[in-house]
Amino acid sequence: MSLRSYLKEEFANAKAQMSELEGYAKWQFLWDYYKLWIIGAVCLVGFLIYFPVARAMTPNDNWFYITIANTQADSGANSAIQKDFTAYSGYDPKEKNVYFNDNCYFDPADERYNAYYTYFVAYVDAGTLDLIAMERDDLELLGTRGRLLDLSRPEAAEIMEKYEDRLIYALPVDTEYSTEPVPIGIDLSDTVLVTKYHLYTDTCAVGLSANVPHMDAVLKFLAFATEDAQ
Repeated sequence: MSLRSYLKEEFANAKAQMSELEGYAKWQFLWDYYKLWIIGAVCLVGFLIYFPVARAMTPNDNWFYITIANTQADSGANSAIQKDFTAYSGYDPKEKNVYFNDNCYFDPADERYNAYYTYFVAYVDAGTLDLIAMERDDLELLGTRGRLLDLSRPEAAEIMEKYEDRLIYALPVDTEYSTEPVPIGIDLSDTVLVTKYHLYTDTCAVGLSANVPHMDAVLKFLAFATEDAQ
């Protein structure tokens, strides 16, 4: 028997049984016989309504985007550090996202890299990423690859002035760019990133994306991180 014939026969049997019932018994029969179909239909309608509405209500642009790499600390969406920085910055998450990504693991010393490194490069090249946080040794290695902003560039002048005593240097692999170490990061090992939020157990540093899109937000994050360490 084909599925179509089976369903047709089942519907005919149900219709015959229901014709013998009256009032509440008829509704009870409908529920008992078709409840899975009814629940499925309600869920489908709910999903069809929810997802377009949720998508429309979710901001597509970012105030700020940081990747906190190679950590087991809870530092992603709705984490304490994400909430605290959002409150500190005054950014309205209903207008744009304050994005903390703690799902990124790669070893900068391993030239084979992995999918996470590919995503990191894509976010840099697309002008999405503002900052990446890592342990200091890892950031120094990453800084040799040319994906972090040279902080001696004019657009980073304010950072150079404010955080001169925290600068981290790396010697670029590309000797055509420089044969001398260039500033590629800021050491935040003595800040709340370690002492309060425990992103790492020992050292912590941040580097700016080579195509950093939100310099003002980066300055706010650095102020947030170092406020109690000044």
